[in-house]
Amino acid sequence: MKTLQHYVPPSPQALRSLQDALGYSNAQMAQLAGLDDAADWSAFTAQPTPHRLGRQRLFYLAARLALEPAQWRMVLARMRTIGARFNDHDDAPPPPLSGAGRPRPLAGHAAMRETKLGMTLVSLGGAFHEMEQLREFAHFADDYGVSQFVASASYDSGADTCRFTLKDTQHLTPVQKDRIFEAAAKTIAQFEFEGRIYHGGLPTEPD
Repeated sequence: MKTLQHYVPPSPQALRSLQDALGYSNAQMAQLAGLDDAADWSAFTAQPTPHRLGRQRLFYLAARLALEPAQWRMVLARMRTIGARFNDHDDAPPPPLSGAGRPRPLAGHAAMRETKLGMTLVSLGGAFHEMEQLREFAHFADDYGVSQFVASASYDSGADTCRFTLKDTQHLTPVQKDRIFEAAAKTIAQFEFEGRIYHGGLPTEPD
């Protein structure tokens, strides 16, 4: 039997999109993935230090989404015939998502906008996790002493990409521009900077 080869885990943003599509809390997502508590799930979606969702955890989560309740009970029963002992509940798994790809962007959500440390932060799709990333970016930019050069940071939710509008660029030095980039790289999952697309956050860690 062949095992999965060259496995690449879902990004934190993809896991947050799944959570948004299901409308689940962290505690419910932790249960869906077979984790101990909500804090464990948030470690896989947090920026800038997400953990890697291993293939076994993802397989468990996908099975809960794909299988009918009766099929899921058969899997649990087979685990017991192999020799496992555990307690389980009769809660039905969530309905399977339609389509084989990633969840569709949320529709019908109003844009979220706020001003923080002199910067306008916008999530066009009104996504909470995007606003969290933008707030973290604002803090890092301020810590690096470059917040005065950022007019706005706007997340295009449909493209999953954040774009920045800079100001007072005639006084912006190359070093300061690098600091803006560093702030984005530490906090934003995907962003455009000087015409190129970058992926931010720290490397994932094994679970």
